[in-house]
Amino acid sequence: MAQQPMPAETAGGRKRGRGRPPSLRPEAIVDTAFDLVMREGTAALSMRRLGEELGVDGTAVYRHFRDKDDLMLAVNDRVAAWVVEEARRRTDDDASWQDVLRTFAACSWESATRFPSVIALALGRTTGERAEREIVELLISTIARSGLSATQATLAYRAFADTLLGLTGMQALVLDLPPALREKDDSAWSRVYALLPHETYPATQEHAAELLGIEEEDVFTEAVELMIAAIEARAAAPAPPM
Repeated sequence: MAQQPMPAETAGGRKRGRGRPPSLRPEAIVDTAFDLVMREGTAALSMRRLGEELGVDGTAVYRHFRDKDDLMLAVNDRVAAWVVEEARRRTDDDASWQDVLRTFAACSWESATRFPSVIALALGRTTGERAEREIVELLISTIARSGLSATQATLAYRAFADTLLGLTGMQALVLDLPPALREKDDSAWSRVYALLPHETYPATQEHAAELLGIEEEDVFTEAVELMIAAIEARAAAPAPPM
């Protein structure tokens, strides 16, 4: 599959010229909405504002999208498309199922740092869009290679995918905060937890230095490795007696 450039990358972060509005096709609407969210955040996306960016009346968008929610899901699916296409591009044909999962996870984390505002649009949603369907197919088929039964593989897929969505979504939400609030969150480990009284929070105090040294990506990588190890262990376990 040819890799689709992300709208924000092709536009270089610049606003489209309003004297030359793009053709009012679904792809053009999604491209423009994507650019708008990347430039100005989730709060900027409205049908009125999108119409201004496209050079049309905002109500014209409803000819292609039932409502704003449908548009948001389509915009969010552009990130899912980037993830699955990047994962395929970076994966060798003979890669083990473990390495396929690691590569997909790495691309998912990268998407949170590249497109946080877009991810925040539909965090936790099951969109049913094209790229999401391709991700479901890729992850289930990959995990099935481990030797798990159909039931186990399906459950492991959900656990793996939801772990990725939860952690990347949290990262995206934090990165989408205003700088002052982001700094407030980042400093909580030194500002609050490192100063807790030992008599009340002995375990936290004894691990304060370690807590301060952990990066969010370290947590994500550890969670991915724990999930892979759990799948390996379950696949190697003896089958239960009939």
